[in-house]
Amino acid sequence: MTHMLLALTLSLASVPVITLERTRCFGTCPAYKLTIFDDGKVLFEGKEFVKHKGREEGQITKAELDGLVREFNKINYLKLDDEYGTDDRCPDMWTDYPSAITSINQNGQVKRILHYQGCRGLTVLDQLTALENKIDEVVKTKRWIE
Repeated sequence: MTHMLLALTLSLASVPVITLERTRCFGTCPAYKLTIFDDGKVLFEGKEFVKHKGREEGQITKAELDGLVREFNKINYLKLDDEYGTDDRCPDMWTDYPSAITSINQNGQVKRILHYQGCRGLTVLDQLTALENKIDEVVKTKRWIE
């Protein structure tokens, strides 16, 4: 009976689908992490240079979540490299910028990308930046950072 109750509890738990973490820079860049769950729940964890430090919760619709997943698919996210801007392949490197770390859990496949935003000059970097900004826009992250 206890095992069945535990299994039922775990099956009702939300699963993280998308994450976005923005790291510190040499300055006052907001540092935080967003986790978007399969039920549309959003968890914001404010770290530094944000209006709300600690945890906040929000909600997006199923349609908004599906739209974000489509944005990941549009840039073939699962086939991209795991890191951008941390090696010699960066055509134009600017120092003291933050990184954005995104991830998606789709059909049991999990992919995470570290994107140093001081790396410029590759089309994929513009696509990643647009994706990161879209996540913030849909979640309405500004309410917690400004």
